[in-house]
Amino acid sequence: MFKNLLNLSCKRKCLKALSLAAACSLAVVSLFMIYPAYNAKAGHVVDIESPDGPRGYGVYIGATAEQLHKKLDNDTTIGLAIIDVQNVSAEDVGMLKAHGRRIYSYLNVGSLEDFRDYYDKYSEYTLGEYENWPGEYWVDVSEKAWQDFIVDNVAAEIVLKGADGFFIDNTDVYYLYEHSWIYKGLVNILTRLRDKYNLPIIINGGDSFVTKLMDEGKTDLIAGINQESVFSSILDYEKCEFGENPALDRAYYEEYLGRAKKNGLLVFMIEYTQDMRLVDKIKEFCQQNGYKCYVTDSLKLDGNVEG
Repeated sequence: MFKNLLNLSCKRKCLKALSLAAACSLAVVSLFMIYPAYNAKAGHVVDIESPDGPRGYGVYIGATAEQLHKKLDNDTTIGLAIIDVQNVSAEDVGMLKAHGRRIYSYLNVGSLEDFRDYYDKYSEYTLGEYENWPGEYWVDVSEKAWQDFIVDNVAAEIVLKGADGFFIDNTDVYYLYEHSWIYKGLVNILTRLRDKYNLPIIINGGDSFVTKLMDEGKTDLIAGINQESVFSSILDYEKCEFGENPALDRAYYEEYLGRAKKNGLLVFMIEYTQDMRLVDKIKEFCQQNGYKCYVTDSLKLDGNVEG
């Protein structure tokens, strides 16, 4: 296995949008359309055909309600948007679902952030600090009280607001705490989410956990996976400097994505870059394999919208 703990923490940094001090707010454009405001540092969306449909895929979990409306209200190109439904109202979700768009909600099952209003109640179940992210802690997902809360409270609120699916984060707790009870806890959460809400589930990251699901023939629990930084790398988070992943890391992820597809899972990607040469590589890779990718240069995952 070619990944390491540093790579894990880097991938997580991309998804903790509200914790970043630096702002990289730049206009997003489509690869297939050049807007008048386009400049060399603009973000890009790779919008390719995939088993999930031809419309675009966007991940905006760091966006406020105001930013989401600015980004999506008049948009007809994004067919699947990932947002944090906990941060918006049911009315917001309904409006964002215009033009046949589906809204999946971010759901953090493997760690606990101290900005959540339920932090104090569940902090007793934390396992250790989340490297590079002060105020965030890995959670013992085998604890029934945590499972009950995630499934019966947090997920219920998300569904009541109108979400069409779940975007599950931090199953990498199994990579850091590779115990049978951690794995079983995650499986139990997914099973309960599926059985109670019957909504599609995408796992973000968590390749060790998903690999074990595939090994045990349990991929029926999820609809797809999302992998960050297959091609791209982040060199400096404060300065928003990007690079290209080493060949061995990319080879590992390409093999992992290919196996997921063979197991009947939809494959999504997030890449962070401003390099059009690399974007062309990503586009070709996705078109050849039927994957869908969101490419951006905003580490905040705010849709590149000021607000």
